[in-house]
Amino acid sequence: MALGRRLKIAGLAFALLSAMPAYAETAQRIALVIGNSAYRPGYELRNPVADARAVARSLSELGFTVTMVMDSDLATAQKALDDFVPEGIAAEAALIYYAGHGAMINGRSFMLPTDFSMSNFDEIDKEALATDRLLQTLSSTHATVKMLLFDACRNNPLESRGATVIEKPEETEARSQDMLIAFSTAQGAVALDGRGDHSPFAEGLLGNMNKPNEELSDLMRSVSLHVRERTEGRQTVWLENSLTKSFFFASAAAAALVSPGKVVDLTPPEPDASIGVIFPQSSDELLSAADLEGKDAATLRLARNEIFARNGRIFNDPALRAHFEKFDWYQGTSYEPKISAIEKKNVGLIRQYEMNQSAPQAGFLFADSDRRLLTAQELKGLDKAQLRNARNEIYARRGRKFVRKEVSSYFKQFDWYRPQFGEVELTFIETKNVELIQKFEKAK
Repeated sequence: MALGRRLKIAGLAFALLSAMPAYAETAQRIALVIGNSAYRPGYELRNPVADARAVARSLSELGFTVTMVMDSDLATAQKALDDFVPEGIAAEAALIYYAGHGAMINGRSFMLPTDFSMSNFDEIDKEALATDRLLQTLSSTHATVKMLLFDACRNNPLESRGATVIEKPEETEARSQDMLIAFSTAQGAVALDGRGDHSPFAEGLLGNMNKPNEELSDLMRSVSLHVRERTEGRQTVWLENSLTKSFFFASAAAAALVSPGKVVDLTPPEPDASIGVIFPQSSDELLSAADLEGKDAATLRLARNEIFARNGRIFNDPALRAHFEKFDWYQGTSYEPKISAIEKKNVGLIRQYEMNQSAPQAGFLFADSDRRLLTAQELKGLDKAQLRNARNEIYARRGRKFVRKEVSSYFKQFDWYRPQFGEVELTFIETKNVELIQKFEKAK
């Protein structure tokens, strides 16, 4: 080879290597992995926690920083989602993997936390995590490639009460550019636990993610083929995507450009060991906002569960069980104790405060309008300007760029506002809240 040509190649290689550190600083890969197995007896699952741990470990080996949430209650899962967005702003890749129970109710898909009441689904929006919230979380990261992987609904815990097996969310097609969504089973079908240590879907992922130079779309086809063969045709992976870019979990180029990964466990908040009964009146009197304001996440979690403990709930969570067994009055007799109307309202109010612990508060009229349905009672006292701000803060939270200068200036004063898009996509809950606020605006 001529000396001049060798020098040119060497110079090009040096230039590429010199550019790598700057790229590596931005080529972040993040993942949130949720595995729920420890449901109440009769509904417990064998594989999800093992599946989630194995997937988390493999992702970390491929350069992902992984937050792992095992046997999560609703508030802990919501905190994981709240923390995921700022950690993944403009990441190279953002991925959410869920293994556990799922259900499809009134046309909407839900991931069920381990403390979900398996007796009914009348207030599922308050007790479960809608899958569109996971999709919205991924979209809000603005990552280059976004992946949502569901290994859910091995059997449906609510099917005998009117729910159907999990299906794809109805509005995922336009959810976000460069997003891949994979369900471990086709619409209306049950995902199988499998005969081995992992589900067929998790096996397929674990067996293919480490293959060098396997592009994401090809990799998922390999996963689909594995599931089909492993289940003898009884299960078909359902895929949809809006990918315009290539992505490789493992390749020589990726290995050079991504930082080493790690796995971080996110667990429910631990209360002070000396804490006693928080609200002894919560079974007989309605709690107020004043009672709950200033309480930390650990205290709120105990306050909600002491209502169930008073009625004899048996707790799967070891920390909750150990806490309530300290009291002479506690007698665990049922996994689904009945609670009174007053207690039900108190549980709902406490959960509302729990869900807001990790949400930004500054400048919001309704800091939780992305995670619960607002009521007419809350809106009827607002003037027209307040209603406009309440409606627009739903869009601002998602990064909407406002055309009207006064609206844009109003939200720019808050640190949480990061304008990104001319139009943004809202979840079911957010859409319903916008519609309700608009009704009050028209009446003014």
